Amino acid sequence: MPSELLSALFKRRSDVDSSGQVWESKPAESSADAGALHLAGLAFDGPTAQEWLKQLEPSPEEDLLADAIAEGLAEREQTAPSHLPLAVKPEEKQRLKQLAAELVAMREVFSKERERLGAEQEEVRAKQTNIAKREAELQAQQEEQKKREEARKNYPQPAWLDKVEGCINLAVVGNSGVGKSLLINRLRRLRPQAEGWAAVGVNETTREPTMYPYPNQPNVRLWDLPGAGTAAVPAETYLQDMGLRYFDRVVVVSAGRFTEMEAVLRGELERHSVPYYMVRTKVDQDIANNKEDNFVEKQETLKQIRDDLENTHKVETNSLYLVSSRDPDDYDLPRLLADLFPGLKRQMDPDAPVFCPAGTPAFQGNYAPSAWTDAWAMPPALSMILSGLQGGWIDAHGCSYLVQNDCCHVTLRSAHYTVVPLSQDGRAVWWLQRWYVDEEAITRARQSRELRWMPTQPQDQPLVWWFSY
Repeated sequence: MPSELLSALFKRRSDVDSSGQVWESKPAESSADAGALHLAGLAFDGPTAQEWLKQLEPSPEEDLLADAIAEGLAEREQTAPSHLPLAVKPEEKQRLKQLAAELVAMREVFSKERERLGAEQEEVRAKQTNIAKREAELQAQQEEQKKREEARKNYPQPAWLDKVEGCINLAVVGNSGVGKSLLINRLRRLRPQAEGWAAVGVNETTREPTMYPYPNQPNVRLWDLPGAGTAAVPAETYLQDMGLRYFDRVVVVSAGRFTEMEAVLRGELERHSVPYYMVRTKVDQDIANNKEDNFVEKQETLKQIRDDLENTHKVETNSLYLVSSRDPDDYDLPRLLADLFPGLKRQMDPDAPVFCPAGTPAFQGNYAPSAWTDAWAMPPALSMILSGLQGGWIDAHGCSYLVQNDCCHVTLRSAHYTVVPLSQDGRAVWWLQRWYVDEEAITRARQSRELRWMPTQPQDQPLVWWFSY
């Protein structure tokens, strides 16, 4: 038996050596270089990713968000949040002086008329009551203006936050690596690589506040703020340095447990009545890891994370959001978006008292129509496999792939572009009918962020993509 095994091994070695190729033998191009094969025959004369995305129709979801933002901005222009330390305008100071002068005049008139009124005590009391009321109003306005001036002195408005009135400013706070940029993109409902897309990368570090406006709404802005507790941004003066009291709402982001600094920040926001939202990102990775390591299912993992944050870190349930920027329609991201823009709730809730769907006559009195009344306004229903393919991918050859619905935009390292339609049957999605992925491949990719397209021809190698955003 051993001799037979040795003979078989030596024969196999001989076969490998005889068919092997070295540099001197000028080997043929390897079929393992799938980067050439899967793009062979394609015409790279297409538009850039941004140009291609502009050609796509906006989804009803994007239209609904745009309508909700427009509604929120209209409300914001009428009334500013009470926690904002707005500057005292010259006309407000002038109005206060005018009220004080009117009050002095009323006192003088009353003093002269008091003797004439004599026994008419009821009229005297009425005039005294009116003067006292005007005095209280004047005193209240003087105190309110004094508080605003002191607040702006103690918490000056940052020079980079150029506009507060008539504008919605949302702050996103967190340390580098917690996924702020991708969260900002998802909150703006931007398609990957669309115009205004915030750069996403593992080496990204926010050193200066960076502003990202909502599409077609320059007065509604998300601000990416650097994390606190560094030499550049000391924790002691973070609230003042970042001007958090001037933001309409603040989103505090962490990819793990909330630190002591974030707890202090939460306390300061509560003290100044600034609305805030505690967001825990990357829960999809926690779910995959907990299932692989401990065989724990999705809902139990979410419960463990939520219980830990609520019990250990005292984060209240109504201000806690567990999200995955890779799955923007799953977990708590839709709820976060609706809480940031309450108009989105009203438009989606037919039982709401002020419900008036965008595009209907009741809504069009103030805002532009949207896709609500369009025929077939529902977004396209994607299969589980296509849903898992959505977003950006890269491969080892420097190619970038952007999947939107059932099309894939390809960008070569040489800056040439094409669009490849993806086909699907009952069990798989296909690349040029030569490589495919199925539900099992998508499930594995969600855990490892590596996607393998399997070949149908034996001489081909798998295509390997890595998820990038």
